[in-house]
Amino acid sequence: MDAQTHQHPTSAARKYRRRTVAVSLVLALVLLWCQLRGYPSPFTAPASCQHHAANPGCQWNHKRDANTLVLGAERCQSAFPGLFAEIDRAKQERAQRPISLAEIDSVVPKNGYIRAMIYDQQLYVIAVNGTIYSREIATLHALHRAIVSSPDPLPNIEFVFNTDDKVDPVAQWGYARREQDTNLWLMPDFGYWSWPETKVGTMQEVQMGAEREEHTWAWPKKIPQLFWRGATMDLEVRERLIQVTRDQSWADVKPITWRDNDSMQNDLRSMPEHCRFKYLAQTEGNSYSGRLKYLQSCNSVVISHSLEWIQHQSPLMKSSGPDQNYVEVRRDWSDLPEKIEWLEGHEQDAKRIARNNIKTFREQYLTPAAEVCYWRQLIRSWAEVSFEPEFFKEADGKKAWRGVPVESFLLMQRLEWDPY
Repeated sequence: MDAQTHQHPTSAARKYRRRTVAVSLVLALVLLWCQLRGYPSPFTAPASCQHHAANPGCQWNHKRDANTLVLGAERCQSAFPGLFAEIDRAKQERAQRPISLAEIDSVVPKNGYIRAMIYDQQLYVIAVNGTIYSREIATLHALHRAIVSSPDPLPNIEFVFNTDDKVDPVAQWGYARREQDTNLWLMPDFGYWSWPETKVGTMQEVQMGAEREEHTWAWPKKIPQLFWRGATMDLEVRERLIQVTRDQSWADVKPITWRDNDSMQNDLRSMPEHCRFKYLAQTEGNSYSGRLKYLQSCNSVVISHSLEWIQHQSPLMKSSGPDQNYVEVRRDWSDLPEKIEWLEGHEQDAKRIARNNIKTFREQYLTPAAEVCYWRQLIRSWAEVSFEPEFFKEADGKKAWRGVPVESFLLMQRLEWDPY
């Protein structure tokens, strides 16, 4: 070493200690400043990622937390009170009569059927039957995302789900149920991942588009009409809506015809464009309607007939009281005109209901964070009242894996194939 640059070890050590003390002092001052100003420490995990629900920094903040996929079980419970009501109901239903392997074996594999297993944090597809557009793929993607992003280990389970609008009311997972279908367990529908066939896109696309629309179409500028577009499919509840609103100045209600160029060009509106209107009509379809979650992403008043089909977010819908987030009318829409008249005469109440709509749904319970929390709670609760799955099966005296890892299934979209 050059004599001119050589320093005595003791001198170098003193300088190092001084730098260490200086850096420590700066860090301490930054931490103190953050604490005094109420900001989270920049040197620890964000409050949204803390598992300890009692942490005061864990108050839900949708701008910070909406896309956080790593919330632990305790944090999910504190962030989303009431979200798991449907899961709790289903678990209570089976508390005294656990789900058996024989019961899963007995589920008839109708179109949209997937039998799967989670084992050692890995999702496997065991059996499939038919496809309904991209629904099965979307649901498997959503479930897989919830598993791989979980900060807590998840139990082993075996289960069946079906992606059809109506499914047999047996021990399987579905998108919707009627009040009497107590054996069904509800899961988020395919649209939370994406609905590409209708070009609705992902849930995030819809919500980002809704927020962008509302920069221009804030509440005072919204069109003061009830808006609805959809295929009637000869469904009475939809036909009645068209009849009741015909020639009404307060309504912009039209049926659409898929694959008809004139209808697509002149009548179709994107889901974010729905947010330009003050009032949005919700109608059920073959069973539930996949549009509801999109309407709940608008700062608008959702007006729905009394619903027969329950979705996983249905317990969060309130038709009265200070937290009212939608307006309910009779199933035949006969009282719709008077409800519109009331809303037009009570502007502040209408504004409050619309604000409660997005505060409850777009800004909290329909976020990616809430969705993965729901999936993981569904897995845990199913495991509590179900059997422990077997990873291997016996074949010709040898043990063989059951199922195909979901990563391969999603790429090949089949359970068996030849190399190249």
